[in-house]
Amino acid sequence: MIDIHCHLLPAIDDGAKTLEESLKIFRNAANAGLSDIILTPHYIKGTEYCFNNKSKDQLIEVMREALRREKIKIKIYSGNEVYIDRELPELVKKGEVATLAGSRYLLLELPINSEDNSAGEVIFNLKSMGITPIIAHPERYEYFKARPDRVKRYLELGCLLQGDYHSLFGKYGRRSQKALKVFLKRGQISFLGSDTHRYTQDYRLAEAERAVLKIVKDREKIEELFLENPKKVIKNQIIKLGEKNGK
Repeated sequence: MIDIHCHLLPAIDDGAKTLEESLKIFRNAANAGLSDIILTPHYIKGTEYCFNNKSKDQLIEVMREALRREKIKIKIYSGNEVYIDRELPELVKKGEVATLAGSRYLLLELPINSEDNSAGEVIFNLKSMGITPIIAHPERYEYFKARPDRVKRYLELGCLLQGDYHSLFGKYGRRSQKALKVFLKRGQISFLGSDTHRYTQDYRLAEAERAVLKIVKDREKIEELFLENPKKVIKNQIIKLGEKNGK
């Protein structure tokens, strides 16, 4: 697996609290079979979670050195999970926030309870810059749980969707579990990520693959969700939504 969504940089958001905890999580990740991880700390403008790229890149170098020292063979890359904001295109231009592994892809978080009226404009402006938003964990947003067809609007705007596979285990409740199954059946999910925050969360990859196979009935699709599409992000290659496109 290549994970494009996690919170393993220590002490900068609600994820790992110390370098030691981060290393424990990385050991678990390596044992679970992960080869590459994009680090995506929260960036929420106007809050304490707004560690800029310069400071973040310094911390990533500390993390790389720690991984070498501990002989943990996982490659890491810079990214952010960026909360939607009207100024987001400008933040990208200024280098305040990071796309995923320096690619054309940006991990975008939406409000949990109600849609942002500026979302269409922000996404349009990002697309005009050559940036493709990847919507983080769509199954956890109340308006998508209530109306799963609502995600079509974002797909039509040119977004991709990244599900948290732990939702399939009921971590975020039955409605999130059901929504992710719907999105997977419709071919609307392009990535499955861990969204790992703390050492207490196990990767459960083998279990996740079995759960997804029951839904999509296609082993090649599992490769695409867990490995091939994330690899394309790192290589900055074009990713197309599956032919179903929610129809």
